[in-house]
Amino acid sequence: MKDTDVAYLAGLVDGEGYIGIKKSPAYKCQDRKTPGYHARIQVRMVDEPAIRFLADTLGGWYYKEKPNASKGRPLFCYQASDKRAEAILRTLYPFLRVKRAVAKKVLSLRRLQKHCRRHQTKVVGTREFPNAYGTSRRIANRCLSDQYVGWCDRLYGDCKRLNKPGV
Repeated sequence: MKDTDVAYLAGLVDGEGYIGIKKSPAYKCQDRKTPGYHARIQVRMVDEPAIRFLADTLGGWYYKEKPNASKGRPLFCYQASDKRAEAILRTLYPFLRVKRAVAKKVLSLRRLQKHCRRHQTKVVGTREFPNAYGTSRRIANRCLSDQYVGWCDRLYGDCKRLNKPGV
């Protein structure tokens, strides 16, 4: 990929895009005890060739939305999340100007998430596993520690503040 293409794509994301962290609730139906945090990049615009170039060059996906106004043009939305968003941010980071600070926060979240297994220290219950001899052993159900969730939540809050208009 040429530097001029990367610089162009960084300009699209800087000017028309959103870089941030999406927070999803701890869904009881999934038996989750802590919220989820996801790196997210989005670009929305009426120019489909630019959005297609973004998706074809960096990965991710795009889709078409219906126009808001009765005679409006359709809106094309590009999106990348988690691992793909991290790879894209690493590629675009040297060329970002406006959204560089928020990209740094999102990359910090992804670094933290690489080691999340070691932060599954909070015991929230137990499970019984029978063995071949008729006895069972008790295993602790663990979820992410409050400290880890606090770190993620702080990065989420930082991104929200950096993405406010006028910041």
